Amino acid sequence: MMKMGHRSGLLVAGIGFALMVGATSRAFAAAAVLGNYNLKMGGFEVLTPVGGSAEKVDIEGIGQLNVTSAGAITGAETFTSVNASAATEDVCNGTVTGMVTAPAGVFASGSGDFTIGLTYAPTSTGATCIPATTTLQCSRALMHVNNASNLGAGQYRCIATNVTAGSGATAAVNGASLKVELALTRGTNAPTN
Repeated sequence: MMKMGHRSGLLVAGIGFALMVGATSRAFAAAAVLGNYNLKMGGFEVLTPVGGSAEKVDIEGIGQLNVTSAGAITGAETFTSVNASAATEDVCNGTVTGMVTAPAGVFASGSGDFTIGLTYAPTSTGATCIPATTTLQCSRALMHVNNASNLGAGQYRCIATNVTAGSGATAAVNGASLKVELALTRGTNAPTN
């Protein structure tokens, strides 16, 4: 039979352990959010080269982005574009900057989606390697509800709602149908920074 003093001591130790485990899991959840994302995109754009006619170009791309808890984006992207009618292919490398904006409305409302603006600056040349700004409308999934206000947490699934050619572009973007996914990275494929 346990004496009252021992039971009180165990109760205090148990509460202390429970608080420690609770605090550790919250700290672990916050620490696990690195803001390093793998970018995956695919779809097509309708481009009109300067002095040319509109062409449909299929696009598949990947990249790695860093997203801060405030939503600022920096990173790199590589995409392949194929114009089947002209039998051409470009591999385009470049840098990406942008911003994640939290929704103004509530879940399942017209303004309850996240918005991501991405600006691509090519570092390689090719007919379809043009500077462009893309606006994405996104939904987000979180592993830990504690990270709801951290815009650098979660997984974003997006569609492009607007793509415009940037300054110095050799073609205009007349339309686009792109799907984009941003997923947090873990393990050996994660960026080293």
